[in-house]
Parts: sequence; C-alpha cells; structure tokens
Amino acid sequence: MTKLLLTGASGYLGGELLPRLLELPGLDIYALVRSDIQEQTFSAMGVKIVRFDLMDKAAVINSVEENEISVVVHSANAFSFVPAEAFIHGLAAVKAKTGKPVHFVHTSGAKVFSSHTGVRRRLSDDEDVYTIQKTTKPAEAFMKTPVETCTSIYELGEALGVQTYIFVPPMVYGPRAGFGNKISKQYVDIVRVSLVLRAVYQVADPEYAWPQCHLQDVTALHFLIVKSIVEGKDIPYGKKNGYYFAVNGEFKWKDLYQGIATALASRGLVDSDTLRIPKDEDIEAMAKALGNAPKALVDVAVGGSCALTAANGVNLGWKPQYAVNYLLSTFDAEVQFILENL
Repeated sequence: MTKLLLTGASGYLGGELLPRLLELPGLDIYALVRSDIQEQTFSAMGVKIVRFDLMDKAAVINSVEENEISVVVHSANAFSFVPAEAFIHGLAAVKAKTGKPVHFVHTSGAKVFSSHTGVRRRLSDDEDVYTIQKTTKPAEAFMKTPVETCTSIYELGEALGVQTYIFVPPMVYGPRAGFGNKISKQYVDIVRVSLVLRAVYQVADPEYAWPQCHLQDVTALHFLIVKSIVEGKDIPYGKKNGYYFAVNGEFKWKDLYQGIATALASRGLVDSDTLRIPKDEDIEAMAKALGNAPKALVDVAVGGSCALTAANGVNLGWKPQYAVNYLLSTFDAEVQFILENL
C-alpha cells in the first residue's frame, strides 16, 4: 500500500485531483486540512487526515515520517521553499526507514517561466530548464523566490535521494464542482479588478501571449504523473527532465481582456466593453483591488509573456482535449460561473 499526502486538497487544482486519486487501487490517501469542515468532508470520502502548519518544518517532517508517507503531492504555497524543504527531509527519513523509493511532486506555475522571471523565449519541458532557471534574473525581487524554490527542490532531492517533480499549470480555467474552491486565479483576478474599477484594462502588450489549459486537462496530466509514480513506472524526474508543463496552446491577453469586457458589459457590470489603457493611477487602483498589492504585482497577476511546450506529459500519454478555441468560445459562461462563486 502506497501512502500519499496531498496538500491543497480543497483548492482549485488539488480539489479536482483528489476524486481521481481515490479511484487508484493500492493507495492510502492523507490530506492536510485547516478546518473542521475540511476534516469532516474528507474523512467521509475515506481520506485520512493530518493537521500541521506548512511553515513549521519540524511538524511537517514528523507527520511525513510518523505516517510513513512515500509520495507527497504539494499543491499549496507554491512560492515558498520552507514546506518543500521539510517534505523532502521527511521523505528522506521514510526512505531510510523503509528502503522504499520516495517522491515529491511540487506545483509551481507558468509565471516562474515567463517574462516575469527574465525568460524571453519558448521553453520545452524536455530541455535543460533547470540550468535556464539558475541563470534567470527576475525584474522584481518577489519573483526570485519561486524560481529558487524550484531549483532548490531538485538540488535537495538529489542530495537526499528523493525523486522530485515540478508540475507547472498555466492560466487554468473551467468550472469545478464539489467541495472547496471552485475558481482559479488569473482569469478571476481580471474579473475581480474589473468589477471594482467598472472597466477592463489592457495591462499586457497587445501582442503578448500566455499558455492556457482547461482544468480537466490540467488534472488529467497531474493524475497521470501521480498514477505513473504509484504504479512504479520509470518517468523523468529531477534536474535533468523533471519539469511537466501542463499547457495546451497560447492565447493573447487582449483577446481574454476583450472577452471578459464583453461579458461584463452585457451584464451592466462595467461601463463599457471597450478596453482601456491603464495610467499610473489606474495601476494603483488595480493593485488596491488585488488586496493592496504592490503596483509591480499587477502586471505579474494579469499580464506578461510566456511560451511553453509540453513534451514530457505528451510522452507519458497525456492527450489534452480543450484547445485555445474552446477558451475563446466560453467567455460568457466562464465569467458567469466566476461571478456566482466570487
């Protein structure tokens, strides 16, 4: 019996992954929870419960070691290395005790491989992405941390004999049912800011593009990676080839902005469906709408350029179903779902 710990089990990505994991034979699933309702819900699904602070290294290591967890799927707090470091140390202790292979699957994001971190070309996940990350120079200091988290995961995993994988979702969209968070981030941030300002702003350069993937396709790859690990298949991991880009084409930001503007204007929620070019005071207002964030975070949240190619997932047999045209055809329905779940 393989013991697997999932963090972020009530989140948009982790919550969609969990029901699929429950279908895997020979898997004993643990979920990290933060509330009684989460504990009740997951317990009723047959999931075992653990509680600890992700930033408490000792608590993380102890939980992994005591429960003899051999696979950790980390889908929460992707920016910080603190939980990842503790999970890897805990897994190494389990390996030393049981002699079994141990695995750490970390969820990162496309922003870490974009113009926001100094990457100005297309990346394929079967090239030497680790070395590229080691040489990138993010313009904003706060983007340095998630880059170093990825490279540090591989370095520590290699040193301690833990097989490590970086799972990279892009702009993810699509409705989610069930318990927990039902909506994603980037798409939602544009809607949220537009509602506050009663206008949709074209933050990114009109020609800038960004990778996309529907929630169902992202989850299919996430599940395929974990399934392959649990079944003992020899799949790429570590510095050399352990990145998995869950991408299926790219959209232009201007098309996404316009689709959202049209949907919101038809509901009387913005003053016009015409995109506005933001001035400095507009950026300040957008930053405030994003939770009093720094102004520099606005472009990171809803702009930038990124081009990624998914080779490793395709080589595993991943066959995404929802192309960019589907994204472009579902603006109205997606905006409606977001409005119902904000």
